[in-house]
Amino acid sequence: MIRMNLSCPDKTRNERTSDGALLWRAPAKINLTLRVLGRRDDGYHELDSIVAKVTLYDELIFRRREDGRVNLTCTGPDCGPVEENLVLRAAELLPENAIGADIELTKRIPSGAGLGGGSSDAAAALTALNRLWELNLSNEQLSNLGASIGSDVPLFLNDAPAVRIRGRGDIIEPVQVHTFAALLYLPDLHCPTVDVYAVYKSTNYTNYTNCLKKNGNRKSAIENLQSAIRNPQLDSYPSRWRGELFNDLQAAAMQVCPSLSDIISLLAEATGLPVHITGSGSAMFIICDNADEAK
Repeated sequence: MIRMNLSCPDKTRNERTSDGALLWRAPAKINLTLRVLGRRDDGYHELDSIVAKVTLYDELIFRRREDGRVNLTCTGPDCGPVEENLVLRAAELLPENAIGADIELTKRIPSGAGLGGGSSDAAAALTALNRLWELNLSNEQLSNLGASIGSDVPLFLNDAPAVRIRGRGDIIEPVQVHTFAALLYLPDLHCPTVDVYAVYKSTNYTNYTNCLKKNGNRKSAIENLQSAIRNPQLDSYPSRWRGELFNDLQAAAMQVCPSLSDIISLLAEATGLPVHITGSGSAMFIICDNADEAK
C-alpha cells in the first residue's frame, strides 16, 4: 500500500544530472471517473474520463550519443522484454537524425494495473528526446505521435495535473481537482484489459446501441450520452466527492478477477471509505483529504 499526493508533475519531473544527462520522472495516473460510451469505427473505445496524475513515478535518464543508436536498459519490476518497451517505440517515431541516446529506465509503476506507466514512459521519452535531440517539435506534434502508441500517451504530454479526456483519449481538457492524498493498493492480480472490455461490452452497450438507433449516427449518439454524464465537483474537499466517483469497468473487472470484489469489500470495511479501481484494474485507491487522514 502506497500513500501519495496529487501534484503538478511538470514542476518536478525533469532536471539535469551532474554529468549533463536528463532525468525525467514519469507519473502514474488514476481514473477518478470513467465512462465507456461504445466502440468507435476505428476499433478504439469512446471514453469520457477525469484522470489525475499522482506522485508515483518511473524514472528515466537520457544521455546523448552521436552514433544514431538508441539503447535502453530497464531495472525494477515488470520490465518485460526491452525490445517491446514503449520507450523504444516512442524513440522510433521521432524524426531520424544522426544523434542517438542511452536510456536508463527504473520501473516503480506496476504494469497491467490501470496506472498508465507504459504510456507515461512513452510520453517522457517523446518529450525528453525532443529536447535532447533539439528537434523543436510542438506538443501537438508529439501528441499526434504518442496517440499512435496508445490512447493514454497524449494525456501525459499535457502539463495539467488533472485532465478530462474524451474520444479515444485524444481530446484533452485540463480540470480543477482539489489536492488530495490517496492510498493505492496493488493486489497481486492481473486483469487483462481485453477481457474486462469484452465483459463490459456484453452487458453494458445497450444504452449506446439504443442511442445510436435513435440518433442515426455515432457522433450524435456520443454527444447525447456525454450530455447525460454528471461528473462530481472535484474542486472542493475530497471528502465531499470521493463517494461520487465512478468507473464503468469496475463491475466487469470484478467478474474477470473475482478476488477484486473480496479485496474491495475488505478495504471498505476496514477504512469506512469508498474504494475504487483505476482503469480496468487491478490497482485500487482510496481518496483522503490529506496525508494525516491517509495515515
